[in-house]
Amino acid sequence: MKVQMKVDSQWLRMERRSMERMKQDFKSWEAETLRKAREADDLRSLREVFYQLGDRWEWDQATGAWLSSGQPLDTIGLVLRMPGLEPQKERYVLYAVMAYSKGFTNQFDHLGDKERIIIEHDKESGSLQAWSTTGHGAMDLIPLDLTRFGNVEAALQECYVVAQPGDHALRLELPESDVSFYSFKHWLWKIASGRRSFVLREIVVLDSQNLEDSLDFKFYRYARAVIDLEREWRQQQRSVFGKAREALLDEIPDHVEQKDKKLLRRIEGLIHFLWFTPCAKQLGTISRLYEDLSSEPTPSEIQLQLLPFIGEVQYALNDIVEKSKYLKWKSVMDQKNYTTGKLFEEFELSDLAKEAFAVAIEDILKEHTLAYIGYPERATMKDKALRISFGIFVLPVRLVTSFAQFLREKVEALRNRLGSADEHHEEPSRHYEPIS
Repeated sequence: MKVQMKVDSQWLRMERRSMERMKQDFKSWEAETLRKAREADDLRSLREVFYQLGDRWEWDQATGAWLSSGQPLDTIGLVLRMPGLEPQKERYVLYAVMAYSKGFTNQFDHLGDKERIIIEHDKESGSLQAWSTTGHGAMDLIPLDLTRFGNVEAALQECYVVAQPGDHALRLELPESDVSFYSFKHWLWKIASGRRSFVLREIVVLDSQNLEDSLDFKFYRYARAVIDLEREWRQQQRSVFGKAREALLDEIPDHVEQKDKKLLRRIEGLIHFLWFTPCAKQLGTISRLYEDLSSEPTPSEIQLQLLPFIGEVQYALNDIVEKSKYLKWKSVMDQKNYTTGKLFEEFELSDLAKEAFAVAIEDILKEHTLAYIGYPERATMKDKALRISFGIFVLPVRLVTSFAQFLREKVEALRNRLGSADEHHEEPSRHYEPIS
């Protein structure tokens, strides 16, 4: 799938200059490294050269390759399909992965921005609602209605994805032909963009079908397993602590009752861990709990009910983590077969963009929590406060900034006109000055 993306021209110019500076630095480093290697007298001194390179070797090589073959703000997109918090709903998370020099750190695989747009589809009503990123990962408070487009793929292909890397924001903008559907907020965003110019690009987006069919990357199954475990935990908790069973609790031995309560508290802690810890860091904890419960010689009824749900989370999590690691390994160690694989055969992508995709998948699992990826309403209190703050203040601040920019341009234009008028007025007096 191909999507139209608008990139802020100002950031594009800054990035182009930054790339040139980094390219010069890389060329200097490359020349100096080759000089030291050529001047080595023996293997011992050559080994010292490699020791001096240290951890910078892979990073400098990767950075040099990107600077040589990549474009400013090179971007690739991917869509993760996830279940909604209600049975009839599902969500689609569009990630735009932008590689840019200001984002590079001393890491081999740091890509820069990974910003997202969340779209929720109600399969019963057909409703499509989209939340854009206002800045620094915080999502909009009020969604954009995309129902008239029919499905997620059509909506993404008809609308514009607007990227402003300096603000860490990614917005979905309705097409100009759709102005009759513009909401008041959408008009405000158009004004807030001010006189900024944008460069229109066509980027490749690997959709959820590409990931699930070609790559067998079942992120949906993992998210579904976490939601199902939480739902079952709540049901079991009600069955133990609910008033309907108060009379029956006396028939349950005290040690079994205490054991069930302790288990439910452990599951509660696990669910919190699953929502608010990056996916790749969860495997050890979930595996230990599953092993403890499955080896229990006298499991209770509640334990037997919960164990399959915990096992499903463990299996689904291990599946996506191992696939992301394998994808990253294959992109480095078996680059030829990776870049010519089934996943990319329909798309015209540079080898660098294909490598960026592998890095992005692994980075998302390492850095982003499940709540952050697709469920902002489940965020921590700190993240909710950040979302409210950005949702309230970002648009007014940009409107003020846009108005201030408009005033500056008007004042500058007036000053230029007055200056031209003064020069025009002074010229005749010099021409007719009497000769002494």
